[in-house]
Amino acid sequence: MFSRVHLFSAVLVIMAAGCVNHPASDSVKAFTMALADSSYGSAWTMLTPETRAVWDSTAVIMQRFGYTESSGYLLTLEAPVTEDEFAELTGEMLFTRMVMSAPETAVLSSSVKGVELTDSLTAMVTVSTIQGDQVIPVRLVGERWLLDLTTMTPPVLETDEQ
Repeated sequence: MFSRVHLFSAVLVIMAAGCVNHPASDSVKAFTMALADSSYGSAWTMLTPETRAVWDSTAVIMQRFGYTESSGYLLTLEAPVTEDEFAELTGEMLFTRMVMSAPETAVLSSSVKGVELTDSLTAMVTVSTIQGDQVIPVRLVGERWLLDLTTMTPPVLETDEQ
């Protein structure tokens, strides 16, 4: 299962995205802008249903562990999840609180390097970050290109070969 930490890392990497002239990269840019503007609900709607399901299932798992077990993490967030809110914890709430707590949201300095269409429904958007190149799958769902964070891995660190 894709871990919450990997999913969160993927969100942080995407926040550094820029633009290339393709609807898939436009979606990455819109997601980035929504996060920069603190429009977390809008950013949430730019994720594939599968990505939102991962966040939703993480919230369910946390609820199964209970507030006492989960509070160590939830109380460290910039906008902590209180015990009263915990009963209504959703993937969107968890996503929002985690992104709000990420100092990286203030540093949006990298750009999209390119877009590769793997088929008519999937584009791989390559983002240049300070950590290295990151490939972000973007899928056409209905008429919208949505970010699919479920299969992302951390960027490949660039090394100086001598």
